Amino acid sequence: MSAILTGRSRKTVILWIMLAMTALLYVINFHVNDIWTENESFYAESAREMSEQHNFLDISYNYEPRFNKPPLTYWMIAASTALLGPSELAVRLPTIILAFATTLLVFSMARMLYDEKTALLAFAMQAISIQFIAGKQYASPEIPLAFFFTLTLYFFLKGHLSGKSLYYRLSAVALGLTVLTKGYPYIIVITAIIALFLLIEAEFRPKELFRRVMELKPISFILIASVIGLSWVIMMYLRYGDSFLSVLNRETLERALSRESNGWRDLFFYPEVSLWSFFPYSLVFVYALFYSIFKIRSIREIAFAFSWLMVMLCIFTAAKGKIPTYFIQAHPALALISASFVSRYTPGSKVSAALWNLTFTLPAVAGIVLGTAMIIIFELPALFHLITASALVLIIIGWLPIERWAEGRSTMRTLHPFIATFAALLIFSAGVLPQLEEHRPMDTIGSAINGNRHIPKSIPLYIQDGLPLNLPYYAERKVIAEAIPGELLKKQGPLLALIQSKDLPDSLRASVIWKGEIYRRRTSESRLLLFIESHLKARKGNMSGFTNYTLVYKK
Repeated sequence: MSAILTGRSRKTVILWIMLAMTALLYVINFHVNDIWTENESFYAESAREMSEQHNFLDISYNYEPRFNKPPLTYWMIAASTALLGPSELAVRLPTIILAFATTLLVFSMARMLYDEKTALLAFAMQAISIQFIAGKQYASPEIPLAFFFTLTLYFFLKGHLSGKSLYYRLSAVALGLTVLTKGYPYIIVITAIIALFLLIEAEFRPKELFRRVMELKPISFILIASVIGLSWVIMMYLRYGDSFLSVLNRETLERALSRESNGWRDLFFYPEVSLWSFFPYSLVFVYALFYSIFKIRSIREIAFAFSWLMVMLCIFTAAKGKIPTYFIQAHPALALISASFVSRYTPGSKVSAALWNLTFTLPAVAGIVLGTAMIIIFELPALFHLITASALVLIIIGWLPIERWAEGRSTMRTLHPFIATFAALLIFSAGVLPQLEEHRPMDTIGSAINGNRHIPKSIPLYIQDGLPLNLPYYAERKVIAEAIPGELLKKQGPLLALIQSKDLPDSLRASVIWKGEIYRRRTSESRLLLFIESHLKARKGNMSGFTNYTLVYKK
């Protein structure tokens, strides 16, 4: 009995340590960067315009209608900025909270389906997966969608295991919120996941499947989800008619069905995505999935997560529009499959044991190497080496042949990828992210416009080239792109313009309020590796990725 209690106490301590590590990783410097990607620019600015205009139904970006996505993510950002004031922290806080909550849902589902050890592993895998971590760093619908998607299946599973209809109703509400986050196709996706799971549970017997479906009360389930999820769609249609439907159709059916196919490459798009997006546990997942498929009886043990994964894989592979972020919603399934397999698998030979150990060792080594490389490449203070050194010590301890540590050593080894990747991501968050702001001046431009000069909001900002999508958020006004410097001189009245310094007319030189470099290799820094390359070159004096601009205000 004391051994059992000791085991439980150990798992509890490990869980609390991992919760603290994950919370630290999620919050450290999450607000330090200016609004980042195209998507974040759309959501931050649209939420700001909602609050400015006190209109929370009609979505706009740069003061032009934008009905591309449902409003729930915009509403959460608007609520956060209303409570905390406009800032990057307020814009991203809902995303951070929902990302952490998603990891807790995965932990809870694994505990319902399996045991504490599996739940601990599932939490680690979900919390540290690279694409999920990247998604939580900026405000967009991907992480809110992952949360409400997972919440829907969490309540369904709780209802299925307990037999309590209340949880089915809560699942329907969560599905409605899922639709209100990303759109009505997710009714089809989640319904298909539930249907396949019930079919496997019913052992493919039609009568038993019908009985299980009726327990769900499908009509009321779909009705609740539709009333919540489609309410905004109905209101927008009643207000804007066919012009709204054309946008809705373009963002759903046309995106899914009308894009050019890449043939056989499309079949392997999401399997390939899972290999890097679920890092550092992607090798473990591949090992687990193939073992479960070849040992067909094992499918019953992972029926819930298997249904989740297979439906998403089939539907999103069939859809012609393919984006890696679409598969973030499958990460909980990957975590459940992988964690349940790790908990029960024992290699049967020395060769399989060596291969099995490699699936944990290789990602751990990669994490240590990547962390060390970042310290060197970005010339971070030597103190950062303590992070990789600490991770390396923990990994070495996991391999020490100390008999009384046998059980704990086994658990520690499975967490080596988490430890090493955590170290690398901590170095990136604490050291690299703040450094990247050296060449991201949008907040400074915003301060120059909206500081003590009191430039009226009615005066638009003209920019000579294509629009940096985060500029409307910082300028807090309409931005007009592709302005021609010579034409600007002909305008009557006040003028606010961002012009390439080499093209600045002499008559405007007395009106300069800011001058500096703006990244223009692309319209935004969302292609992070390209921006990092330009940033590193700029630190050595090579500004080829940037263009010198001058901001002028003539009264």
